[in-house]
Amino acid sequence: MHTNNDDGCIRYLMKEMDPSEELEFEQKMREDENLLIEVESLRATYRKLNKLPHKNPPQHLIKEISDTAKEIQSNRQNNKKRLFTRFAGMAAAIFLTATVSGGFYYLNSNGKEIPSASSTQGTINPWVDNNEVIRYTDRLETAGAEEFNSELNKSLGKLKLVNSVTASGGSNSSILLTGSPK
Repeated sequence: MHTNNDDGCIRYLMKEMDPSEELEFEQKMREDENLLIEVESLRATYRKLNKLPHKNPPQHLIKEISDTAKEIQSNRQNNKKRLFTRFAGMAAAIFLTATVSGGFYYLNSNGKEIPSASSTQGTINPWVDNNEVIRYTDRLETAGAEEFNSELNKSLGKLKLVNSVTASGGSNSSILLTGSPK
């Protein structure tokens, strides 16, 4: 049958159910004959088991089981000790390696002098890429210089002088707009 029914039958026979569960289970037994047969079968088996005499196991069996349990427990403790010893050994090796290599680095770095900035040769000249330089004066000397100058003057004429800065509230308070209305 179902293990759920078996568990319920055993709990019912052992008086482990609370009264409401017991009433509900008895209702199920009235409705289901198979469940009733199963409960009665388990009840008969339980009575037969209770009639059997109680016997103690032999002493050699008790001793053998307790010795085995002690051996398993000691093996677990020994394994923990071995694991701790290995971990401690690896940690000590890492610490020793770091200490020795740090000491060698420290001793070797103190013996050498770092050249000072005054001992560099000559002055430093920055590198300039002359191929990418845009020359402003080239535009003024070409044939379109008059057109360029007129555009420049128009742009300069549109600018207004700002006498006072008034900050308006909002997100544009740090932006200053200059120019003429169209």
